Amino acid sequence: MKQYKLIIDIVNQHFVEGLTPYAAIWRMYVNPVYPMSYNKFMQIINMSGIEKQLAEAEEEQRIRKETREELPNQLSLFEVEESNL
Repeated sequence: MKQYKLIIDIVNQHFVEGLTPYAAIWRMYVNPVYPMSYNKFMQIINMSGIEKQLAEAEEEQRIRKETREELPNQLSLFEVEESNL
């Protein structure tokens, strides 16, 4: 999703209505950095709600990270078990 957002940002930066075709932006700016077919490029720029999907994915990742930090790891469990002996 982050890559899609970067690609859309490149298009928004270089697109001029009526002057710049998407094919030129893809050929000059997107394809050298993010190699893909023109069809895939068009699918990405026609996707709706990328910002919302990216925000949801980042929130989900943050929740997973917090959950992982709360769970004890194997070493801490071993140390607790060893101190009980």
